[in-house]
Formats: sequence, structure tokens, C-alpha cells
Amino acid sequence: MLKLAILGVALVIGGFFLYPEFVKIIPTDNPTINAVAQSVDDLKDTTMKRVNYEMDKTLDKAGEKIEETIPEPAEVNPVNRIKEKIAVPKTEAVYYGEVYDTDEEGNCKISVPKMARTINEVQELTHTITVPNCKYERHQSVQVTTTTDPNTNEQSVSVGPTPQSQLFETLQLKTMRTSDKSVSLHYEDSSGKTQKVTVTLRNAEKQLFSGEFFSSKFDTSVDDVSSSPHIIEMVVEHADYGTVSSSVYDPVGNDETTIYGVFTKN
Repeated sequence: MLKLAILGVALVIGGFFLYPEFVKIIPTDNPTINAVAQSVDDLKDTTMKRVNYEMDKTLDKAGEKIEETIPEPAEVNPVNRIKEKIAVPKTEAVYYGEVYDTDEEGNCKISVPKMARTINEVQELTHTITVPNCKYERHQSVQVTTTTDPNTNEQSVSVGPTPQSQLFETLQLKTMRTSDKSVSLHYEDSSGKTQKVTVTLRNAEKQLFSGEFFSSKFDTSVDDVSSSPHIIEMVVEHADYGTVSSSVYDPVGNDETTIYGVFTKN
């Protein structure tokens, strides 16, 4: 339509330019000729107005069509489209911990050593999770699952019982605290297939003890363990189970003298 309108304007304008040349060769004192000339002038004005009107209307419609076809900036933003295509799926991580304290209100505290973080340049002795309305008993082993959304950096934590396949009942770790600030450890493997046991005992300040044992049954004692919180960790190399581990966290104010560790697969 725009091309036709422009072509029509060109023809009309060309005719108007040629019109004076025709007038020169035609007598001007002829009433009939004068009337025709006047009609041509009137037609010229009318035609020009009509052409201008059609041109404006055509341009308006073309502008409307262009506006209708132009998408919003958000729709064509390549960053948004790239994010949609490369959205990273959520990731899960599984840890094992032990309930080390419960209170009268039904809350329990869970020690998860492998979730320990560095806060204000200080390494946690163990990471503690508090679970309200807790249904687990003290010293029970639990499975802690963290779900992280890398697109938003949001993380959720869920706690459930440790699967039976991850528990190793032939292994036993018993720790006993005495009044003279010493701690004794007793380890026993009823299957007799323990190959190596690595034991460490540390508090928030330093490592208090580290030792290796190559037996399915042994006892050891660590002296001068302060009254500050400490953690005992044991890694077992086993002929059937592979590598399994256990930890016992002893917080401040714990009135228990005997604590049993629970072994889980690394």
C-alpha cells in the first residue's frame, strides 16, 4: 500500500509540473478552457489532500503493525533465555550424625562432623543441627541430607534415620570419661576382620591424641582431656565393610560418663 501511494503521488506531481506547459499552448481567453483549468486546479487540491490523507493513514497502520510485532525487551533478553537453558539442577549431599543431646521440650541436637565449617576463621569442632519435635533418642545415628539449588544458593536440610545398610553392628566403640579428666576408649569387632583403626581426639584448640591400631579389639586411654567440648573420631579399614567411621561428640555439661559410637559407611 505504501509503495502504491508513493507511485500515485509521483504521477500526480509529475502531471502538475507538466500542466503549465500545456496551458502555454492553449488560449487563455476561452471560457470553456478556463473552466476546465479551474476544475483541474480544484482537482489538484482535492487530489493532494486525498493523497496526503491516504499516506498518513497508511503510515499510521504500518506503524501500528510494527509496534505489534516488536516484542518486549524482557522477551528477547538473551540472558534470561540462557538462564532458562542452562539452569543447573539441584544437588544433594548425604552426611551421617549422632544425636548427642535432647531436652524436655522435645528438641534434639545432632552432631555432624563432616559438615563442620570455618566461621570467622575458626574451624568448627563439629557441626550441630537442632531439630524441633525430635523423634530420635540420644546417641541414635541419623542421616542428614542437604539439598542445594545452585541457581538461588538456597539450601534445605532434612533429617531421617540412618538406613540399616549403613550400620555395622559387629563394630563397637565405647568411650568412658573419668573424674581425673582422662578418657578411655574400648573398640571391639566381633567379626574379627578389622585391618586398621585410626583414632583421633581433639578439642577446638588442638589435637589431643592420634593413634593407629591393627587389631579387632583394643583399649586405650587419653590423659589430661580438659572439660572443654571434644570429639573422638575413629576410621576403620575392614575386610568386608571397606572404610567405615564413627564419632563421639562430648559437649560441655554432658553428665554421661559412657557414650557409645555408631559406625557408618564413609
